[in-house]
Amino acid sequence: MTGQMMNVGAGFSQAQIRTLAKAKGIDLNHLPSKEELDRRTIDMAKQKLIKQKQHWFKHESLYSGNIKLEFTFADWKPELQEDTDQAKVIGNRAFKLAKQLSNGDEFNVVLLGTPGVGKTSLALAILDQLSQASKTTMFVSTAELLKLINDKYEDKSLISKIAEIKRAMTDADALVLDDFGTEGGLKFNPVHKDMQELMYQVSNARVDFKNNRAKGSTIITTNNTKSQLKLMYEPKFIDRVFPDNPDHQLIFSDMKGVRNV
Repeated sequence: MTGQMMNVGAGFSQAQIRTLAKAKGIDLNHLPSKEELDRRTIDMAKQKLIKQKQHWFKHESLYSGNIKLEFTFADWKPELQEDTDQAKVIGNRAFKLAKQLSNGDEFNVVLLGTPGVGKTSLALAILDQLSQASKTTMFVSTAELLKLINDKYEDKSLISKIAEIKRAMTDADALVLDDFGTEGGLKFNPVHKDMQELMYQVSNARVDFKNNRAKGSTIITTNNTKSQLKLMYEPKFIDRVFPDNPDHQLIFSDMKGVRNV
């Protein structure tokens, strides 16, 4: 202990060092070892790298009107719905799915219902929970992505931007595709071929074909049924992103549109 104390700083007596340590709540009899300090340094470096990665994926996210959205499970207000009990059930199920994904499970999730019932809010809450678990998360408004793809013919600088967004969509631990299907319009028209190709390539990259399971998690919010989405996109793509497991489907049946729930 004496050697450690003498190295704290020249010009201080041991009594002064003890006084300073006591004031700071430091127990000089239980100073961390070099190995412990090294481990803490490595952990801090890892956390810093994780934060940098998370920041990059969030920077590449696409929001409607370029307005960043944030929502947590604490913000979920079941009392704003007429069917409070169902809203509570939906919120609890979303929270449990978020916990499973936070613990390392990998599967896709769909939130299906009419506009304004809180699909986007709960998808954002899931992303927030995953961020807290050091996962990388990305939010993509499919309508905004389609707009970028259409605009690239007039503005060639968007080509590299779209490529960067595609890379982020491919690599994110959790990817939200928000308002998926609105890009097909009310008549469920086939989506622009460039959008089709991008989505298909991203979905391919997010599948572990060897083990026949999802790689990471793709979370879609949509007003459309699976059969309607297949009218807009290649059916094989929809089969990949739309989960068949009922436990991974959050259906907002009989819930009315209420913004900011």
